[in-house]
Amino acid sequence: MREDDTGAGYRERLEQRAREAAAAQQRAGRRIRWVSALCGGLVVIGSLVIIAVTSESSPGRQVAMAPDPLAPATTSRTVATTAPSPTPVPTVLRQISTSASPTTAAPKTTAATSQTQVAAPPAPVASCTVHYAVTDQWNNGFTAGVAVTNTGNQTIEPWTAGWTFTAGQRVTHSWNGDYSQSGSRVTMKAVSYNLTLAPGATVNIGFNGAFDHGNPTPVGFTLNGASCGTN
Repeated sequence: MREDDTGAGYRERLEQRAREAAAAQQRAGRRIRWVSALCGGLVVIGSLVIIAVTSESSPGRQVAMAPDPLAPATTSRTVATTAPSPTPVPTVLRQISTSASPTTAAPKTTAATSQTQVAAPPAPVASCTVHYAVTDQWNNGFTAGVAVTNTGNQTIEPWTAGWTFTAGQRVTHSWNGDYSQSGSRVTMKAVSYNLTLAPGATVNIGFNGAFDHGNPTPVGFTLNGASCGTN
């Protein structure tokens, strides 16, 4: 062992070397941290640059930034849907239309006058008389005769007589006439052997009937639609 390796001087030298080694390690650590931070910063900056370049060259961004080619068309459609203002009617035309109204109404007045002048044909004039008589009667039935006389000056061929019961009577059988009944109205038509009724001639119609609530004389006697008097 050397003398230099013992004593207080030797210890001081060891401590000095230890401090120098620790300082060297600290300096190396700081360099490493600085280099790491620098590298990290460069990586971040590089990433930002790459992102920016990629964003600038992206097709989606270009499409989004491109002007909308449909904008003018949209504007045109909006203008087209605007309804045009109604054209005011000139005052002269309004005056002509107003003055023409009486002329337009004139044909209607003429048509109404023409319709008024067309009158319905007059009802047939009475040209007959009727004699009605009940010749037999029992509890709910009866026999009656109707004598119809042509009092006009023209022959009637064929003839049709009619009357209306007032108490619900019903014809059940007839002779010298072919009967039909609708409700209270009875119609008797000529048969083959008495079709002609000359002026002043009389046809005698007979029938059997039934009743439920009395048997009063019928009303409304007619001959071919013309009212007949009774005797």
